[in-house]
Amino acid sequence: MKHEYEAKFLAVDVAALQNKLSALNAVQAFPRTLLTRKIFENDSLDGGAWIRLRDEGTRSTLTLKQVTDATTIDGTKEIETEVTDLHAMADILRRVGLTEVRYQENYREEWRLGEVAFDFDTWPDLPTFLEIEGPDEASVRQAAALLNLDYSEARFGSVDEIYKSESSRDILAEPTLLFSEAEKQKDASPATQDR
Repeated sequence: MKHEYEAKFLAVDVAALQNKLSALNAVQAFPRTLLTRKIFENDSLDGGAWIRLRDEGTRSTLTLKQVTDATTIDGTKEIETEVTDLHAMADILRRVGLTEVRYQENYREEWRLGEVAFDFDTWPDLPTFLEIEGPDEASVRQAAALLNLDYSEARFGSVDEIYKSESSRDILAEPTLLFSEAEKQKDASPATQDR
């Protein structure tokens, strides 16, 4: 498994950061899109590892993830591949003994500058935050500096840690994490399409 180098920045001004990214000639890789994920687990996976099957709108991915240290940028490892049939893959995972333990939704808008991805992530009941992912720690630090973000305030690990710290909520105990239909309708309205 390879290390994933990403840092999350909470309480950000989304519009201001989007303007900065535009000024830096970053490219919007995809607009705000609803992502869905099924999380699978079983006892044979190494300590704390899980499998995520995610529908990203234009593609689907299967990822084996493991957080070994949620306090450092290199504390998460992953192996990821694209899948062509999300439903067939979910069936395969169940048939080989994995259990679907959670179904989750979030919105993501992605910008790219060189090898670095800037993801504006919105999760149910959390303010939008920015996740910066790059090929190594230095690239993530440099990207944060370009946006005048204080790297000492960066957060690492999985989103469940953010829910614990920001809302005292254990999403790992929740089988679903969804937006309300009203929130989805609001997001689909023309006024929010131009964000």
